[in-house]
Amino acid sequence: MKIEGLHEKEIFDRKFPFRLIINQNLNFNYPPHWHNAIELIYVLKNSFVVMVNSKRYELKEKDILYIPGGNIHEFCSETPTGMRVFINFELSSLNSYANMDRLYTQLRDVRLITEEDKSLHLQIETELQKILEEWKTGGFADELYYTARMIDILVLLCRNTLSRINIGNPAGSGKNMGLERISKSLEFIEKNYTEDIHLKDISHAAGFSEYYFSRLFKEITEKNFHQYLNEFRIKKAEVLLTDSNYTVSEAAYAVGFSSIATFERLFHQMKGCSPQEFRKLRV
Repeated sequence: MKIEGLHEKEIFDRKFPFRLIINQNLNFNYPPHWHNAIELIYVLKNSFVVMVNSKRYELKEKDILYIPGGNIHEFCSETPTGMRVFINFELSSLNSYANMDRLYTQLRDVRLITEEDKSLHLQIETELQKILEEWKTGGFADELYYTARMIDILVLLCRNTLSRINIGNPAGSGKNMGLERISKSLEFIEKNYTEDIHLKDISHAAGFSEYYFSRLFKEITEKNFHQYLNEFRIKKAEVLLTDSNYTVSEAAYAVGFSSIATFERLFHQMKGCSPQEFRKLRV
């Protein structure tokens, strides 16, 4: 592997898009970098500090951190010893199995999973332990095994995004209807993010009042509607910025921003670099 600017490249040492590293280095630190693959960090001993897009995550023993591809992150060990597991996996390798663009809504955010998350933590930790056991023993069709375990983990993350809050329906028709309506609002964003959409539009699409929708949306996504929409647009803009046919301004307008200044400010805030700098790193 190598780092050009902040871009970590060639992270897979064989054609199979999976990497596992067990790290026990003393005073381990690693500079800011990003890559296309997702990353899972599982702390086995002592604590570990990870910075993602300038946000600090303090991981304790048994904590699990999920980092989507494209996010700038660095490792800052504040304990002299420890043991951490780093797993990278390329989501695009699953494109033939599922519509990953549709699943991106549930997989786009950094997630810290602790033992307080109970069932989710236990289930993901179980899959990680299976991966570690396979890593130690090896076996026939290990690539298929790792892929299966990663799919299990991604399914758990996707389903937990909407189910971690017990959503009710204001009319009292039950949890399933509430989940369905929130899901429709996320689909509405996917289909209309390039347009000038407002809270009233998406709450209407979900069948909720603006007040009720705002409350539920923030409980589920941990972001308000405008923050979620802007982050979704920025992620789409990242793809366009790798295409030399688009200028920065064209990329901004294509994903729904009406102000270049706003686009550049939000991009730098979320990615830690300007759109121009990001383009140089990606192209």
